[in-house]
Amino acid sequence: MVQNRAEPRSDPEVAADKPSPAGASSPLTRRVAWLLGLMRSKVIRIGFLAFALALLALALVDESNSLLRQVERLSVPIVLLALALNYCGLMCSLMVWRELLADLGSRLSVAEAWRIMFIGQLAKYIPGSLWPVLAQAELGHDRGIPRSRSALSVLLSYAVMTCSGVVVAAVTLPFATAASVLQYLWIVLLVPVAVVLLSPPVLNRLLRLVLRLAHRGPLEQGVSYTGLARTMGWAVAGWLCNGAMVYVLMRQLSGLQQGTLLVSLGAYSLSWAVGFVAVFAPAGTGVREAVMVAILHTRTTTAIALTIALVTRATSVVCDAVAGAVAAALVGRGRLRRLRAARADAADGDAAADGEPGLR
Repeated sequence: MVQNRAEPRSDPEVAADKPSPAGASSPLTRRVAWLLGLMRSKVIRIGFLAFALALLALALVDESNSLLRQVERLSVPIVLLALALNYCGLMCSLMVWRELLADLGSRLSVAEAWRIMFIGQLAKYIPGSLWPVLAQAELGHDRGIPRSRSALSVLLSYAVMTCSGVVVAAVTLPFATAASVLQYLWIVLLVPVAVVLLSPPVLNRLLRLVLRLAHRGPLEQGVSYTGLARTMGWAVAGWLCNGAMVYVLMRQLSGLQQGTLLVSLGAYSLSWAVGFVAVFAPAGTGVREAVMVAILHTRTTTAIALTIALVTRATSVVCDAVAGAVAAALVGRGRLRRLRAARADAADGDAAADGEPGLR
C-alpha cells in the first residue's frame, strides 16, 4: 500500500517549528515566512554566501594599506601572538553558542557547531543583525535542529556576550586608575541590569515572549542555571583572551604602565558590546574602533590607540576568514565521505546482485 505523501508529519520538533494557525495571517509571520523561504532556496543560499565572502574580502582590502603601515611598528612575534589570542577568543564564542544550544535541547559536536557557526557568522559583514541569525538557523535545520531553537540560541549568545562584556568593563575600567572611577561609574550602574537579564527566570520569560510574538511553538526547554554558568565561564574566558590581545599590543607600543591590563580588558569588551548594539554597522565596523580609541587614548597617544584598534579589527577579520574557510573545508570533506560511502554501497549492491562479494 502506497503511503499518502500529503499526510502530516508527527515529528514534535517539526511541529513546534511551524507557526501557529492563530498567527498565520499576521504581517510579522508573513514577513518571517518570506525570509525563511528565501534562505531555503539553494540559489539564494549560495549567492548569499558568495556575497558575504565578497564583503569580507573587501573589508580585508580596504584595511590593507593602513594595516601594513601600522604593522611595521609591531614585531612579527607580537602580531602572531595577537592572532592566536584573538582566535582563542573566537573559539570561546563558539563554545558559548554551543552550550546555549545544548541547554535548549540540541547538543552538537564541536565539529558540527564549528561548521554551522563559522559559516553562518560570515553574514555579520552584511548590515543588519538578522542575517547571521537566519543563516545559522537554516544551517542548523539541515542537521535536524528546529529553526526557532537555533534562532533563539544565536540571540541568546549575543545577549550573553553583550551583557558579560558590559560586566567585564564595569569591573575593570573604573578600577584601572584612581582618576577613572568617576569617569566610568555609569558602567557600574549597568551591572544590575545585566545580572537581572541573564537570570534564567527572566531569560526564559523573554524567550517565551519572543516565540509568542513570532507566533512560533512554545519553549520546549528553557535555560538552566548550570547551563548559564558554563556559558558565562566561556564568555569570560573569551573576554580575557581578547583583552590579553590588546594588552600585548599596548605593552609593546606604549610600554608597561599601571592599569594597562585592566584598560585593555575593558576597552575590548565595551567596544565589542557597543559595536554589536550598533546594528547599522556590519560587524560593528567603525563604532567598535571609535570606542576603543576613546578608551585607550586615556592611557596612550591617539596614534597608538588607533594602531591597536586597526590591528585588532584586522586580526578579527582574518580569524573570521580562517574559521569560515576551515568550516567550509569540513563541510566539503563530509560531503566527500558521504559520496564515497554511497558509491561503496552501490558497488556492494551490484556485486550482491551478481553473486560476488563487494570490494572496498
